[in-house]
Amino acid sequence: MCGTPLETDAGAEVARFSIADAKAELARTQYKGEPVVMLEVAGSISQTAGNILAQNLKDAGFTVQEQTMDWGTVLARRAKRDGWSLFPVYSNGADMASPLTHFYITNNCGDYPGWSCDATITSLLTAFTQANAPDERKAVAAKIQAAAYEAVPSVMWGQFAIPVGYRARVKNLIPSAFPMLWNLEIVA
Repeated sequence: MCGTPLETDAGAEVARFSIADAKAELARTQYKGEPVVMLEVAGSISQTAGNILAQNLKDAGFTVQEQTMDWGTVLARRAKRDGWSLFPVYSNGADMASPLTHFYITNNCGDYPGWSCDATITSLLTAFTQANAPDERKAVAAKIQAAAYEAVPSVMWGQFAIPVGYRARVKNLIPSAFPMLWNLEIVA
C-alpha cells in the first residue's frame, strides 16, 4: 500500500493501464465473448469503480454483465465458486499495509473467494513472519508483492482517502480512510 513502511514498486512494471494492450492480449486468447459476470454493491464507491472497470473491460473486448445488488447478496454470491467472475470492493487501507493483514494475500490457499493458491506466496508469508528486522520484512514484502503480480489473487484498482475535517485542537489523529479514535489528544 502506498505511503506505508512496506511500500514498494516490486513487480509493478506489469501493472500499467493500456486498453490497446489489453485488447491485443485478449485477441491472442481463446476468449469467444463469454460473459464476464461482475457483482457490484449498489450505491457504494466500489460500484462506481466497477462501472469504470466494466467499461474498460468492454473497450478491451470483453462481454461484461454487471449485476448490482446489496452487500449481503454479494457476500453470499461470491462465497460460491461459480456464477460470477469478479467483484469490485474497497478496503479501509489499514488492513492493506502488511501482507499479514491483506485479505487476498493472507488467504492464499485458504477457502476465500477467488481461491488463489500460490506456493511461492505461502513460503514468503512464512519468511515474512520470521524476519527479525524492518528492512528484512520490507525485502520479503517486496518479494510477496512481485509474486502477487504474477499470481494475481486480486487487482488493486486505486487508492484514495476520504476527506476529513477536524478541529485544530485535536492532535495525534491517525491518517486513515475511516476514523481511528485512539491515541487522540485535545489541546487547549
